[in-house]
Amino acid sequence: MNYKEHFNRLTEFLTPYEPLWNREILENYPETMTVYRQSWLDDLAKLSKEELWKFDCFGQTDKLENTSLIKMMESLKELTKLDFFTYSKEREFPDWAFRKVKEKKRHEITLITAFINDLEKKSPHSHTIDIGGGVGHLARVLAHYYGIRTKSIDINKEFQEIGEKRSKAFPLPDGASDLEFIHMNFLGESDAKKMKSVFTGDSLTLGLHTCGTLANSIIETHIRMRTKSLLNFGCCYLKMNPDDDTNLSSYSKENKNLDLSRWALTLASRGYTSMDFKQYLLKERVKSFRYSLQLLLNEIHGGPNFISVGDSHSREYWGEFSDYAAKKLSALDINHTYQLEELQNFYESTETQGKVKEMYLGNILRWQFGRALEHYILTDRCLVLEEAGFKVQMKELFNESLSPRNIGIFSTLS
Repeated sequence: MNYKEHFNRLTEFLTPYEPLWNREILENYPETMTVYRQSWLDDLAKLSKEELWKFDCFGQTDKLENTSLIKMMESLKELTKLDFFTYSKEREFPDWAFRKVKEKKRHEITLITAFINDLEKKSPHSHTIDIGGGVGHLARVLAHYYGIRTKSIDINKEFQEIGEKRSKAFPLPDGASDLEFIHMNFLGESDAKKMKSVFTGDSLTLGLHTCGTLANSIIETHIRMRTKSLLNFGCCYLKMNPDDDTNLSSYSKENKNLDLSRWALTLASRGYTSMDFKQYLLKERVKSFRYSLQLLLNEIHGGPNFISVGDSHSREYWGEFSDYAAKKLSALDINHTYQLEELQNFYESTETQGKVKEMYLGNILRWQFGRALEHYILTDRCLVLEEAGFKVQMKELFNESLSPRNIGIFSTLS
């Protein structure tokens, strides 16, 4: 992939829609809704709940009539289409290899280890370093079942102790290699000698779902220590500082780039096809309550006044809005004169429901840009690596329905 070209295409496509994806609908409602094309909202309003779910989560446009909306969605799909990393064969494991490992994690570990095993056959590394390895499930499979010497790094000593016990709980297969747990604060490690002993010129640096700025730090370490290879999967972009942690490459600084807000980073962190219809209906209910509460807050304060109210248990959203609202207003210590019946009447009014419906459709439109924003962040990271003299691949590895953050960056010394 030509990453400069991809970066340019992303920038050019996203720029006209910047007021839409860079702002949260609730923050300054109703002004925020003025950027949404009414014809697009009207087209979505004709869809059934199930059709809207398929549009929201799978990008299905077969039930749409508006040609400009269909064209926009097709452009988004084309822009964010990636090849998949290839590997020769997934290994079969004994049941105890994945004891207490959830399906998503098992899927990720199975594919990552198969990919790394192929790497080792072509160009062996002295060892693999799993950063943020926790209890060491990934590192254990690499070391014990593929015979790849692995070091698992984590700041949580308790997790590592659990991992060490699990690694010794079952028989080792033939050909098992060393598994070492290293207690280290990777982001704050000041011992240069310790770093050099771990990150060597012939090692592979591995980061599965490296949260927020951790991915940037891993890339910086890979560059500084000149490790042989890097395989990294980012996530939780919302935990980054939009001013300091994006647009890191020289190319992005020298060319017209995007100024991402914290709302854009949250959007880039969104889930995609992992939501089934039942979960979608809960999402719709949550949005209905939250948007109605914000309209109520605006009325109480006499104008736009965005307030973060936090999440509630799912059962509360299937109850009465009046109970939900009364509890939130009390927790926020907001004075009001509404009785429970008045709160419920506010929610059920035609005016409120009309506004909420439009906001909800706007939110669905806005969230379609999340994948492109993730591409923008990751492409910038690829450019950082290229500028440092590394050969880079950005591809998908996992099944998106199981693991939405399925884009990996693979970097090797040229």
